Amino acid sequence: MKPLLLGFLALLALPARGEEAPAAPEKPAEAAPARSAEEELSALRPVLIGKRYLDQARKRLAVQLARMRRDTDNPGTWFEDNALVARDFLADVQIMYALEFKEGAQLVSHGMMRGWGMDPDRLHQRALANLDRAHGEIAVKQVGKLPWLSVIETGDGYAASRILLHWRWAELTLTLGDVLILGMPTRDVVVFTATLEPQKLEQLQETVETVERHQGRPISRRLFQWTPQGWAEFDPALQQAVQQRGEQGEQQGGAEGKMVGTPAPAEAAVARQPADAQKGGQPRQEDAGHQDRDQQGDQPLQHRQ
Repeated sequence: MKPLLLGFLALLALPARGEEAPAAPEKPAEAAPARSAEEELSALRPVLIGKRYLDQARKRLAVQLARMRRDTDNPGTWFEDNALVARDFLADVQIMYALEFKEGAQLVSHGMMRGWGMDPDRLHQRALANLDRAHGEIAVKQVGKLPWLSVIETGDGYAASRILLHWRWAELTLTLGDVLILGMPTRDVVVFTATLEPQKLEQLQETVETVERHQGRPISRRLFQWTPQGWAEFDPALQQAVQQRGEQGEQQGGAEGKMVGTPAPAEAAVARQPADAQKGGQPRQEDAGHQDRDQQGDQPLQHRQ
């Protein structure tokens, strides 16, 4: 039985904290126009979401499915077919998949995936290829009053999804350096810096928490770092240890009348941290093609034009 193509992506547009969640509609979205499997796969995109928000969306989806299953002969199979496809990415972030059509987006279910003859890995690779082809360019802007802070802010819902295009970020390191510390507070906003200065990292963390708290479609309050092997959760303890080693080296060098080199630059030490926890990130494939803002410096996300 082919699963229903329901427009459930709105379930991910959760309200800001303190606001009441919208009631689930009594009726499902209208059936999508008939399309071929290739037309559907061409519209496939990866969507990042925080685990706790995905759990909320699944609960709301389960309520809707329970209302609709009454006329089904095999409710167990029906529920399985309509379960959403998701995979771990890193820390508290997971990856879902959506079909991006002009009339709206639809989340991908296990039944849809099987109907295309796909498995989770092939589905993921196709979604990455489509994302790179449609939204691969990473348009970075500097924050006006915080020039050390950069932002990617889009209205297409895939700003955070661009993090999955690891090779694109590798290209950015050629100009910004190997140290990239990043936050993805919502699907539409990514902020990052190329410095390890503690005070600036604190400002980055505060910015991420403020945006995640006050804007819709939240993902995570955590910070992440780029490594050649993939993204890893940022470890403040590692950063502090690297800084301390550098300071000790400088002090020792001063005492001896010369500068003593540290065992390894801070950038290299950060880059060496393993990214074993990252399961969703993949190497480049050859066929891959709003409300409140943090008030640091008045408007920390005010862009330079």
